[in-house]
Amino acid sequence: MKGIHVAFFTEAGYSRGMGHIIRSFAISEKFKYFGIKTSFFLDSNIFFDGKFKEITYFDWSKFNLSDNYDIIFIDSYEANIDIYQKISRACKVAVYIDDFKRLNYPKGVVLNFSPDSAEIFYNDKEERHHYLLGLKYLPIRSEFVNAKITKKEQIFIMLGGSDTASLSLDIVYALKDVIIKKTIVSNNLNIVNSLKNHQNIEVLYKPSDEQLIKTMASSVAAISTASMGAYELAYFKIPTIIVAVAKNQEIGVSQFIRHNLASGSIFINNNEWKTDIKNKIEHILQQKNRYTDNAISNDGTDNIVNEVLGLIQ
Repeated sequence: MKGIHVAFFTEAGYSRGMGHIIRSFAISEKFKYFGIKTSFFLDSNIFFDGKFKEITYFDWSKFNLSDNYDIIFIDSYEANIDIYQKISRACKVAVYIDDFKRLNYPKGVVLNFSPDSAEIFYNDKEERHHYLLGLKYLPIRSEFVNAKITKKEQIFIMLGGSDTASLSLDIVYALKDVIIKKTIVSNNLNIVNSLKNHQNIEVLYKPSDEQLIKTMASSVAAISTASMGAYELAYFKIPTIIVAVAKNQEIGVSQFIRHNLASGSIFINNNEWKTDIKNKIEHILQQKNRYTDNAISNDGTDNIVNEVLGLIQ
């Protein structure tokens, strides 16, 4: 596979969260593991030079391909169809990491690792597309695969992005009578400052990957949005309550529940959600077996890399 060059174009930031960069970087690292050259491009208002190595920053509004690539991955909620068409024409294999059939993609590979993606979004498959669908292609980071787990009596709370609505605060207050340590991951300084003096609460502000993974893996219960973080919690088989903040998230949440990737869900537009989340967390903590049994494995990145490379041989 010498001579192959793979590029990744994605986004991250305070309001965008980390999901796109995490999953794209996991796939990139697997290509590197096989000795294949990669280039990683990121549109972001946060700089990750210490956390993710060898990143080139760019702006979607000024998108231009300055080099030749054999394979290009694009993972975005913001790039327009013109960018996708440009990428499709410029390489041998274009791969579109998708969550909800966001666009009518040009010729290329559609990658959607949500468990019911084939039935929900791609009933009418198109000949110009090659499809990689389902949990078989879930990209779990190597750091998770190699993590050593020591369980602690704590609840892990991570709502992604900057949690601009400060739901983490509402959740902590809803769980004030649940006598167990709560560990909150947040990039929002307002949340950090509001909770820093609270007893039995730890706030991780922009934690390192090692710190994040260790804390996540050691928890006995978790609260998360239906995000990449929720899949990673499911990989560790941690019973998780999924928080949905909008009506359009119901499909994603229902997949987590149906495939035993989470233990329950709450919808913020329900007036009783605070009582609901307290009851569901207490139910988890009362169980002798606090593990969820699901179909997530650690070979998703291998499956992606092998199938994509097979398309250019």
